[in-house]
Amino acid sequence: MKNFVIIILTTLLATGCASSKKALQRGEYHRAVMEAVKTLRSSPNNKNATETLLLAYPLAKENGLRRIQNVMMADMPGKHITAADEYIELNQIAEAIYSCPKALALIPYPEQFSKELSSIIPLATEEAYRFGEDYLRDNTIQGAQDAYYYFSKANQYQYGYRDVLSKMEISLQMATFKVVVTRPVLPNKYQLTADFFYNNLMEKLSQVEGKRFLHFFSQEEANRERLQWPNHTIVLNFDDFSVGNMRESKNTIQLSRDSVLVGTTTVNGRQQNVYGTVKATLEVFRREVTAEGALSIRIINPATNRVEAQRSVPGKFVWINEWASYKGDERALSDKEKKMTNSKPMMPPSQQDLFIEFTKPIFDRTLSFIRSHYSKFP
Repeated sequence: MKNFVIIILTTLLATGCASSKKALQRGEYHRAVMEAVKTLRSSPNNKNATETLLLAYPLAKENGLRRIQNVMMADMPGKHITAADEYIELNQIAEAIYSCPKALALIPYPEQFSKELSSIIPLATEEAYRFGEDYLRDNTIQGAQDAYYYFSKANQYQYGYRDVLSKMEISLQMATFKVVVTRPVLPNKYQLTADFFYNNLMEKLSQVEGKRFLHFFSQEEANRERLQWPNHTIVLNFDDFSVGNMRESKNTIQLSRDSVLVGTTTVNGRQQNVYGTVKATLEVFRREVTAEGALSIRIINPATNRVEAQRSVPGKFVWINEWASYKGDERALSDKEKKMTNSKPMMPPSQQDLFIEFTKPIFDRTLSFIRSHYSKFP
């Protein structure tokens, strides 16, 4: 166990070193420094991390200050935001080095820019706030997403700046792509299981990670929030389904087995075993109950009534019950056939249970289809 832990730690350290070196080669100097420092905290004598830090730190510092100088001299839009972000990254580097004894020994005086950052933050905050307002006036989903980004940045610089918290909420509402998923309607005896399918689907869709600007609404949620114009509506319908189709069959099999001890006899005064062939007639009964159908999925744009995507997802479940009886010599039967003769006819599952079973494969493919369709959303 101890050797295993050592192997894992060695692998992680090697991965960290490789990551910092690759970042350095790609010109990602800030990341290279942070990765190298992370490695040196747990492995102070790591040669690759030492070399990477000594090379990356001056480049990260020089690159950050150069970008600040360029945007300020060019008087570019967003110059204060750029400058603030660069100073923040430079200060992060310094803090990381100060928190690692080995890194601090290599870079004894990492430069901090607290004074410069404190003077630029008010300007960057106002600049980000104004950008947010400008994008919000576009009155588009993309504009609202950009607005949310800048309002969030302003709030990161100065928490609660002006009315930025309410502006974040407004822009998030406008930026969110709203999708209403309809509940499939079925005859009463199946509605409970259809609701079970639907509720599980909505729960899984609500767990989609990393989708800040995408929200799936159940019908009830859309009604509560009085959502009149969703961006998309997903219409679900179980089509052409049948549950409980039963089929019974009987198969008669003639069985025989050779070299079976059937008795004894006396030859020249000595008792000997007698071997022969034993036979039996086996009747195998089979009962099958099938549940199958398909879920149609249509993704509709309500503004144009256009079907953006559609799919029919089939599913099938077959419940099987087998039992048997025989006439003749039991020794002609295999162990499996003997076991079947001890089985009895069983009642099939309820129609609700059969419905659940045939929808299980449909559920996974439906979830995958919907997630794939909306994978491009941020």
